[in-house]
Amino acid sequence: MIRKNIFTTVSVILKGFLFLTGLVILTAQLCEAKTWTAPDQEKAKEKAKEVVPFIKEYKDDHQIVRKIRLMDAGISLKDVTDVYFLLDSPIIKKKENHYEPVRFAHKRHAALTKDCSKCHHYRPKDETALETTRCSACHQDSFNSDHPERIGLKAAYHQQCMECHKTEAKGPVDCKGCHLQNVPDHKELVKLPKNADPFQVTAECLRCHDTQAEDMLTTAHWLWKGPSPYTTGHRKDIMHGKGSTALNNY
Repeated sequence: MIRKNIFTTVSVILKGFLFLTGLVILTAQLCEAKTWTAPDQEKAKEKAKEVVPFIKEYKDDHQIVRKIRLMDAGISLKDVTDVYFLLDSPIIKKKENHYEPVRFAHKRHAALTKDCSKCHHYRPKDETALETTRCSACHQDSFNSDHPERIGLKAAYHQQCMECHKTEAKGPVDCKGCHLQNVPDHKELVKLPKNADPFQVTAECLRCHDTQAEDMLTTAHWLWKGPSPYTTGHRKDIMHGKGSTALNNY
């Protein structure tokens, strides 16, 4: 009987030790493990940083000829290797950076248009170059004196995207429809005295956010007048609701 109890005790201790050891190892592995990131997102971020050489000369094909050329070359949806792009070129951000980058679903748009020539409307004059080069290879800085006929990259994006969205009536054409606005660094904007009181803080916020303040006046948070007399004392009641007690707070 004593032997059996000793064996049971040792078995329990051993199992406990193994459990704790496994827990320590698992914790260590989780601490060392890297945070998961979406491969397409990371690839798009890196690609967006690239600045490719400027293509000075291009082949000026008619759009119909260009479309036929791509069809004859067998270029189609199967050749799309980049599913997703971030339109976040440093070329655009040289002078201003007010908005977050647009997430452009490349393959999805290619599937919808079924015509690569709509965006890849020209190709480099060099016959060894790729048929479908990126926008920033032909469109870079605005008002290029050597190539005054070329619009800048930002204008090219807006012209191409907005015109297609208007024609197809399937996409946004306003700034906020595609872009999220960058939140400015409030350290440089907020001016408060030392040990500011709540009224001073609120007044400083309202200096810029006056519209949001007006909206706040119509919300339930502002209009709430406290608990209804019908609900007082019923906080822990099981049967409490519109069917038994009123929940009107106004």
